[in-house]
Amino acid sequence: MASTQEFRRRIKSVNSTSQITKAMEMVASVKMQKAQKAIFAARSYVQNSWNLLETLSKLTSPKDHPLLAVPDKIDKSCVILITSDRGLCGSFNADVLRKATAFLDNERHSREGGNPLLVGSRLHGNDIDFITIGKKATDFAKRSPKGELVAEFPGFDNEVPYNNTTSISKIAIDDFLAGKYQKVLVIYSHFESSLRQIPVVKQILPISENHIDNLEVWEAEPSENDQKDIAEYKFEPSADQVLERLIPLFIRLQVYGAILESNSSEHSARMVAMKSATDNAKELIDDLTLTYNAVRQNSITSEIAEITAGSEAMR
Repeated sequence: MASTQEFRRRIKSVNSTSQITKAMEMVASVKMQKAQKAIFAARSYVQNSWNLLETLSKLTSPKDHPLLAVPDKIDKSCVILITSDRGLCGSFNADVLRKATAFLDNERHSREGGNPLLVGSRLHGNDIDFITIGKKATDFAKRSPKGELVAEFPGFDNEVPYNNTTSISKIAIDDFLAGKYQKVLVIYSHFESSLRQIPVVKQILPISENHIDNLEVWEAEPSENDQKDIAEYKFEPSADQVLERLIPLFIRLQVYGAILESNSSEHSARMVAMKSATDNAKELIDDLTLTYNAVRQNSITSEIAEITAGSEAMR
């Protein structure tokens, strides 16, 4: 059995670790509160801007703007994959990357005519390009045989300024307009609560009513009264000028909203993970202390017995 000195050393080590995890929990909690305020302030605007995009796509012809055009055939897609730079946030990154893996497998399966023998093969190794945000996403894209990394960006640990995200969406929009991609998607973790984050796949180009794979994270469709108002929309000075100005802005806003959702999810997941680690450390300290006291008591009892036996032998 280990000595009392070894138990004291172990208790001290676990106690130091618990202090670190407690500090990380508090930092993550502060960041989570700021991130939640940002996403709650922006979420309605992001979702309503998408509804307006859908309305514009119904009121205009695809020839009015290439971002409204639905391609006849999808040869290549772009995936904006959002994770964190660091770990210690529970299953946050693993859940997003698992979602990305399932999406890649489904894409490969559909493009290969549903032949299960070809799923995961490298027959179409260049069908998907990755734009990654966060080191974990970059590492995934570099290792994946099912896609190619074309751009990488660091994660957003604190605040997420809108101007710092426009260069990310600009790459996807420009390449979509150039015909390099026929579909652009973003895979991220949608924040629902501090205890639940939902990985989702969201299509931002071309514009589609079925743009998100998990409908429960999106607001309800416009009511019938809202649908009646569609016929009243008019474009001034012209539809071309309005679309040229608004559509790229709204697409950038969708990427910005996904980054906000992911940022809030990351801090929430890290706070919960660090709280769990702190609680587990306290339980371990209690168990070690109990064992230490038992070992110490046995040691004292043994010493007393030896002294008593020695005293009896000297008589």
